[in-house]
Amino acid sequence: MCPAPVLITGAEGFVGAYLIDILKRHGALVYGTFFVREARHLDLLPESHWIFCDLTDRLSVFRLFRDLNPGMIYHLAGISYVPTAEADRPFALETNVKGTLNLLEACAEMGTSPRFVLISSGEVYGKVPEREGPVRETFPLRPANFYAATKAASEAIAHPFSERGDISLTIFRPFNHIGPGQAPTFVVSDFARQIARIALSLGEPIVYVGDIDVYRDFTDVRDIVRGYGMVYEGRVPEDVFNLASGRVVAIREILEKLISFSGKEIDVVVEPKRFRKAEVRRLQVDVGRFTRATGWVPEVPLEETLRNVFDFWVKKLSEEGT
Repeated sequence: MCPAPVLITGAEGFVGAYLIDILKRHGALVYGTFFVREARHLDLLPESHWIFCDLTDRLSVFRLFRDLNPGMIYHLAGISYVPTAEADRPFALETNVKGTLNLLEACAEMGTSPRFVLISSGEVYGKVPEREGPVRETFPLRPANFYAATKAASEAIAHPFSERGDISLTIFRPFNHIGPGQAPTFVVSDFARQIARIALSLGEPIVYVGDIDVYRDFTDVRDIVRGYGMVYEGRVPEDVFNLASGRVVAIREILEKLISFSGKEIDVVVEPKRFRKAEVRRLQVDVGRFTRATGWVPEVPLEETLRNVFDFWVKKLSEEGT
């Protein structure tokens, strides 16, 4: 008997590529939705397994589910960059919340109670004071930006579908995850790209930064998707889980490590426009619930991840010559 299809929404994104890979290694029959045709990972899935779908189009979503009848849905799609969500709040609301609702209603119409893996965000907790940490799943949701608000709303609307038995629901709240292929709009990839350009003598030996004296939890994307993949393996119960490394590191330390890979003397210039308002200085995450449930622990050392990201940009920029 063929396994029921596994559908990944937003599969053309950074995390999607890694999730496709790990699910295929588990033997899953994977299909992915995309919105940007050029971003599809055609080396990972045959073209026939890529499905264009605007998740805000209810009829298109229902048609997709009737045709595919997925047994499991990993919902990655949406606006994932905080400034983009803030710049166009109606678009972020439409994409992140209405898109999620359309998926949930399509699941309900199928009547098969598929497994629904909702990828939320650690941002839903808001600005948790250091004295109250580490952040646990029982903490109240107090989103401090519009992206986080759409994620909290997506979680809220998913629960009634779970209570009625329309879906079997697992929610992940991942914190910062990094790795090769991430867009340079995110801090580690941004630094790595700037430093790689300098290493290749493509720019002046200056790296521009924001506030680098804050501490954050960074996890390799390969560890994150290994956690997601455990749902397909049947190892994850219906619950809400933080997903992070459980350790914090200063942004300054990450910057210094990336600079060390370049072999160059590089000046660091702070640009106030790169600062985020009311930044929490140190954010510690409790991942004990997921570890106790599954045995999951992060395996990729941070230095290895940083080296991989730096090498990715060196290779990419060398090929582009820019």
